[in-house]
Amino acid sequence: MSNIYIETYGCSNSQAEAEMMAGLLEQAGFKIIKNEKYADLVIIVTCYVKSPTEQKILFRIKQFSNKKMIIAGCMPEGLYKKITDTAPEASLVSTHHIKEIAQAVEKTLQGKRIEHLGESDEIKLCLPRIRRNPVIDIVPISSGCNSACSYCCVRLAKGKLFSYPKDLILKEIEFSLKEGCKEIWLTAQDTASYDFGKERLPGLLNNISKIPGNFFVRVGMMNVRNVIPIASELMKAFENKKIYKFVHLPLQSGSNKVLKEMNRGYTISQFENVAKAFDSLNCQLWTDIIVGYPTEEEEDFLETLEAIKKIRPDWVNVSKFGPRPGTPAAKLKPLPTSVIKERSRLASDLVREISLEKNRKWIGWVGEILISERGKEKYQWIGRNFAYKPILIEGRGDLLGKFLKVRTIEATPAYLRGEIL
Repeated sequence: MSNIYIETYGCSNSQAEAEMMAGLLEQAGFKIIKNEKYADLVIIVTCYVKSPTEQKILFRIKQFSNKKMIIAGCMPEGLYKKITDTAPEASLVSTHHIKEIAQAVEKTLQGKRIEHLGESDEIKLCLPRIRRNPVIDIVPISSGCNSACSYCCVRLAKGKLFSYPKDLILKEIEFSLKEGCKEIWLTAQDTASYDFGKERLPGLLNNISKIPGNFFVRVGMMNVRNVIPIASELMKAFENKKIYKFVHLPLQSGSNKVLKEMNRGYTISQFENVAKAFDSLNCQLWTDIIVGYPTEEEEDFLETLEAIKKIRPDWVNVSKFGPRPGTPAAKLKPLPTSVIKERSRLASDLVREISLEKNRKWIGWVGEILISERGKEKYQWIGRNFAYKPILIEGRGDLLGKFLKVRTIEATPAYLRGEIL
């Protein structure tokens, strides 16, 4: 029996693919291990959405040069030459071919180098899994993207939008609930773009909500341009108690000029209207911004800061612009590094200030949370309330997957602290 070590980078979709590959390999008779030292073969599930992640992965690939290796995920499609130059003997299995992983491992262990590349309509559902977290089921609802943002390289690796059948999504969730999962993450490049037959995201959520059991659903990232046509129905679907009152709507810029140049497909006022509608449901709002886009002038950046002050998201992921290969934005003249660094600092300071203010309003809240993670310290646990707010508590015994009544007693920018009642 050969030992296989899997190292994963990137989004929740990458995590799901790693879990499925582990399940398929275990089913085929391989042993999945957590210590790379004893691995007969290493699989790296890659991401290259940001340059720092890419550099870290390339460094790790070089560190594993003395082992048989398979490079999976988005890099084999998006950075083929760089990957093959860095690890010429490694086999490649792209994000479109994870069902070929057992065959790829077997042949690579035999000393052969193989490639499974190119787009396919592979449905990544109802496959065996080894879950990183036994109470969370990460459910892909589509592959690819129907947007063409000027800075994004992920669409080049993922390809065109391909939504998965509703019946298989429901079957995947029903099976995971029987296995003990309590939290369902719906994931995609853009969950709002889901479109299978006549079924859009609101209808899918309504069907999921009808599944018996005590569980919560976290809806993954949505592009506002795809939310707008389904907004009314989506708000109604979010009213169901099984849907976390949580939305991740990337803003990227508060400047209409920059949004247009990014090819985002919406205006700042349209974003604000959608954010306001979700706020009326008491939803927690996460967003993303990119500082230092090549055409972002000082006035554009200040408009972004003003947008954050007006919208007041619960959290903002602040990213420094970095050109990604094959994208239109990579051809533009970059801003000075010092300018990007300073804008990132100013934006991050504002984000922490607003996040702390918003979290302080939750102090004294009493209600039920689902314990979905272990904390960093012994006896620490992280639970989520109806708005997916992370609440850190202390308790003995195995609390993972338990529903507990708590009171929040302290706030930080990133999380709340609570006590069990």
